[in-house]
Amino acid sequence: MEDSHPNSTTIPSDTASHPTPQSDAAPKPTPPPSRPTLIQKLRFLLLRYLAKTAGTTDRTLVRLSKLLSTPSGTDVLLCTTSYTLTLIHAVLSRVLERRLASIATEIAEKAEGVLLPGETLIATLPAPTSTKVIAQTVGSSKALASVISDFRIFVRLWGVLGLYTWARDTYQNPLPEDASRKEKILRVLTWTAITSCVGFQILENGAYLSSKGALTTASWTGDVGKAREDAWWLWSSRFWAAYVGVELLRLGVQRYYSSPSSSVSVSQGDGEKEDKIQREERVKAKKLEKWLWWKDLASNLAYAPMTVHWSMEQGLLSDWGVGACGIVAGGANLADAWRRTA
Repeated sequence: MEDSHPNSTTIPSDTASHPTPQSDAAPKPTPPPSRPTLIQKLRFLLLRYLAKTAGTTDRTLVRLSKLLSTPSGTDVLLCTTSYTLTLIHAVLSRVLERRLASIATEIAEKAEGVLLPGETLIATLPAPTSTKVIAQTVGSSKALASVISDFRIFVRLWGVLGLYTWARDTYQNPLPEDASRKEKILRVLTWTAITSCVGFQILENGAYLSSKGALTTASWTGDVGKAREDAWWLWSSRFWAAYVGVELLRLGVQRYYSSPSSSVSVSQGDGEKEDKIQREERVKAKKLEKWLWWKDLASNLAYAPMTVHWSMEQGLLSDWGVGACGIVAGGANLADAWRRTA
């Protein structure tokens, strides 16, 4: 006798035989989520801003530390800061002069009908707060710019050692016999630049040490010593001007001999991964080369009038001109130094 098997092994629940009665009432709608209040929104925005600011500040401080960890980075930062202070001093000095002239004119107009012929008015008046702030800023900006300039000259005292290594490396790497005309011209310009820098550095060192009283021989004391010091300052600037001129010639030679075929074209076709990486690297190298060329051009074009200014006994530029040109020259180098810290 065969056993009978059920068609299903599912155990029926009690609700199957006793259905739950359904209510005729419609289900209540789900209430919408509560919207954040204005205070909560402001708190969220503030926290997000603080987090973003903290991250940005951290990256900036790390890059600034890298910049100041090298002598060249420190110099370009101080250079830009010094010329910025020079421009601030020039601008605020003009503003201060106009304010004082306006106050003096106003007092003179009021006293004109009171004073008798031949009388003189001497008065001490409290200056407005804004005028005091401007006068204090004028004095402090000039003093700080002078300190920075003195420091930059001091740390250049041993710059001759760097010039020696530059000349040594150039001498130990002669051009091949089949060198191109461009390479030969650039090599001549390199030796000319080295010579002008050596002359500039030696003369600046002597003039600086004399100004600090470190040179006490008969030829460096008295009126004779002062005249020699002034002459060495002038000639050091003239050698610097010669170096700037050589740099502009170098940039011109590089641009003249740069052929259109040297530009890198990026292919969008399929290729090996290594080939694509190499093409991207060549494109980056070409962009960097162009950036450095324009950076050097901007810096040297800005330095050119400054070197001519300091090469003349009477000068050429006002403080406005020196500050503006210095900001461009230092800012171009600072932008490149800051790029390298990324």
